Amino acid sequence: MLGITFSPTEDLRKWREEVGLTADLLCDADRLVALAYGAAESADQERATRVTVIVGPDGKVLQAYAVDNAEAHPAEALAHIG
Repeated sequence: MLGITFSPTEDLRKWREEVGLTADLLCDADRLVALAYGAAESADQERATRVTVIVGPDGKVLQAYAVDNAEAHPAEALAHIG
C-alpha cells in the first residue's frame, strides 16, 4: 500500500512518525500522478481529491473510487482486496 500526496517529503516523514503510519508515503509535488489517476483536475490544484486505486499484480487498475470517509476508509479498502 502506498499513499501519495502533494506534501513535501519532510512533512510526510514527520506526519508518518506522529501518527504511527506504516504505509509508505510518496510526494507528488508536480501532481503528475494525481492528474493521471483523477485525484487532481489541474497541476495547480492545492489539495488532492482523495481516491483509492487498486492495482493488480499485472499493473492494471482493478478498481478506482472516491474516498467518502477517511477514517472508515482503510477497512473499506482492505475489504476490496481481501
